Amino acid sequence: MRKLSLTLLAALIPLVAASLALGSYLNYAGVRHNYLELVGARMSTVARRMANDAEVAMSLGVPLASQDVMNTALEREAEADPMILSVDVVADGGRVLFSSDPARRDTAEPAADPAAIRHEVPIASAFGTREGAAVVRTSNAAVEGALGDMGRSILWLSLAATLLGILVVAGAVAMSVRALWQRLTARGPTVSGAMVPEETRAAFASIDAEHSAIALRLGQKRGAAIPGRGA
Repeated sequence: MRKLSLTLLAALIPLVAASLALGSYLNYAGVRHNYLELVGARMSTVARRMANDAEVAMSLGVPLASQDVMNTALEREAEADPMILSVDVVADGGRVLFSSDPARRDTAEPAADPAAIRHEVPIASAFGTREGAAVVRTSNAAVEGALGDMGRSILWLSLAATLLGILVVAGAVAMSVRALWQRLTARGPTVSGAMVPEETRAAFASIDAEHSAIALRLGQKRGAAIPGRGA
């Protein structure tokens, strides 16, 4: 029985651990995807709001390059979210016209920025021509840090669930093997006094009853034959 228990545990524990690990990975992947979508939607909303403000000002006759009041609005938007590195208004040629970060104003927008995730919304004139874009730069380190915290939480929960699952499986195997052993080793007496497995007692009782009935009929026949022979 001990060998059977160990065999069952060796087969079931890796299966339980693999199932929980796969579930944890899928859970993290789903949470990560949803989190990035939420961050992207929030930053795109900020960029769209700034683009709309710039387009309204242009429709009133204020050129994009002359909207100096945008710096104040951009600073206010950046201060509202600690994950934002900067909110910029970039001309169509790539020059940063206005920014929540004073150091970025009147500089060239780099083609790639590994420290930031860019969310861009174009700024169009009333004639449909592209004049520039509103760009929100999100801290890549902040996003990865938040994802890392969620990943660690899911990992610890997964380890706890795996340990609990192993304990449940071990308990179930132990009780099942014990019940099986009791069924295999249980003995009970038959009518004749022989000790047989408990599960076969009913079959032996039926056989003994049939034997008794046959013996009874044989005895009655012998008793009925004796008077006739004496006559």
